[in-house]
Amino acid sequence: MDRLRVGVVGIGVQGQLHARALRDVRQAELVAVADISPRNREWAETHLGVRAVPDIGDLLDEVDAVSVCTPDHLHEEATLAALAAGRRVLLEKPMALSRASCDRIIAGRPDPDALMIGHVLRFDPRVLRLREVVRSGELGDIWHVKVWRCTSQAVGEGIWDRTSVAWFLGIHDADLLRFVTGREVEVTGAVGRKVLSPSHDVVHATVRFDDGAIGTMENNWTLPHSRPSRADAGLRIVGEHGILEMNLSHNDLLYARRDGVASFMDTYFWPGRDGGGAYNLRTELEAFVDAALTGGPTPVSAEEGRAAVAVVEDIEAALAGDPPPGN
Repeated sequence: MDRLRVGVVGIGVQGQLHARALRDVRQAELVAVADISPRNREWAETHLGVRAVPDIGDLLDEVDAVSVCTPDHLHEEATLAALAAGRRVLLEKPMALSRASCDRIIAGRPDPDALMIGHVLRFDPRVLRLREVVRSGELGDIWHVKVWRCTSQAVGEGIWDRTSVAWFLGIHDADLLRFVTGREVEVTGAVGRKVLSPSHDVVHATVRFDDGAIGTMENNWTLPHSRPSRADAGLRIVGEHGILEMNLSHNDLLYARRDGVASFMDTYFWPGRDGGGAYNLRTELEAFVDAALTGGPTPVSAEEGRAAVAVVEDIEAALAGDPPPGN
């Protein structure tokens, strides 16, 4: 097999990004998309020039693999259908919304390499360099860690009726902490505040690593949309020999218009208007396609995806005043 025939399931914002990025992957061919929304199917047929069907079952005979980009609560059903049909699956994060759901997905794999979880930060060159330094031991004993990921109110307004800021943003950071440090993370507490929506719009969680280091996670979608950089994210690790700081915000390309509007444009994560070039989602998809074509190991295992889910599930439990669900 020279090219991997791929279908995208769920063609909302994230699915559209996956579909556009797949056109930049030389060894992949986007052949069909599935979405229950007629409007999304029409968009796909018009802008992607591929067949668009209402149900995942209508495209599985045409593809070798699928990218599942449905809303989070629908991940399990779509993923199990594709795995049962013998297809490789790239599943967007969060893998699911509970450990139990993750376990059902894992039980449905024909083999561990059939499923990859789309933790895109693992493919960011800045993250990889920081991880290399941390894991080399140059910092010595890690004392404390701070990670934060914040976005604008406009982002939250479109999704806060079906997800939470901890799931939408915190899932990145839960995986980032484990990936960079190589350590397990235990949630020790969390506080939140509702200022815009029925759910928590601001969440601060505290964590402890299995070597004794402590840390904090901050997530919110309360930034004004007028702020030039609508993503504010980063990581700070303090150890006995020094400090590592990483800015993961979109602030490297400033576009200031004469009408008074200024914005920082993303040049790391998603495809540009015309596609092409290097960006993290493309690198993630290339890794998935390469593993599928060669039969190689999955780049991000379901077990890693489940571990990140466990952290966020425990944060949600702490916010509700409930005991953590357990491992």
